[in-house]
Amino acid sequence: MGLIFKLDKDKTKNEVVSETFSQFSLIKDPKLVTKIKSFQVEPTLHQAIWDYSENEAKYPVWLILKSRDDSGIVYSEYGFDHGNWGLIKTSDNPFHFGMDFQWYSTLEEAFLDSWMADEIA
Repeated sequence: MGLIFKLDKDKTKNEVVSETFSQFSLIKDPKLVTKIKSFQVEPTLHQAIWDYSENEAKYPVWLILKSRDDSGIVYSEYGFDHGNWGLIKTSDNPFHFGMDFQWYSTLEEAFLDSWMADEIA
């Protein structure tokens, strides 16, 4: 369960917005893009707890999507080897990285495995 430590600098808000729009361009179904965008929020930077550290180490995550219930999708340069898009509980304060199966290589994969995919936008 290793973190992905990038050698370059952490992404800025503008870079995260650009990365999010790049992800939208990879999605073939325009209705799915519209649905995902209905949950989009202004990206906000948070410090999430890495649950597998002894001292509750925190790493930066950007909240990208938020549902009306308790779920959201974050982008992070840190996380599991699966990818940079993670499912989180938005009621956690601070957020937690959670389990490895909650991290995906694309925004589309994360969204389709989230409760938001079943919500009426």
